[in-house]
Amino acid sequence: MLKLSLLPEEYLTINEDIVVQLIRVAGGRASLAIHAGREIPIVRGTVLEQQGRERPACLLPPSGRKARYYRDQVFRWNDDRERAVRTMKRTIQQLAEKGCGQEAEVLSTQLERIIPAFWEEDLSAR
Repeated sequence: MLKLSLLPEEYLTINEDIVVQLIRVAGGRASLAIHAGREIPIVRGTVLEQQGRERPACLLPPSGRKARYYRDQVFRWNDDRERAVRTMKRTIQQLAEKGCGQEAEVLSTQLERIIPAFWEEDLSAR
């Protein structure tokens, strides 16, 4: 079985006739757009299983774990978040200047964990 990782808006083709695009991932769910001829049946697996069909053997067994909805959400970058990050960085700098360097360092580290630098560059470019 071929396993692929896609970012939102990336796509793959199957036999040049079928195009599958990842629209978004949010709340532990992926939204796909599938372009295929009408003669190609596309049916959700749960529907097939409800109709009595077996789960294909090539698939991984269900994990039985509950999905982590909030953890897997797409991080949408916008002007409000940009302003909030700038304000937090400015406040951290003011704390450091007032002699609260240790507290400023802790806050700075936590901010970097929430918004890694490579995300800031990548997302602000969009």
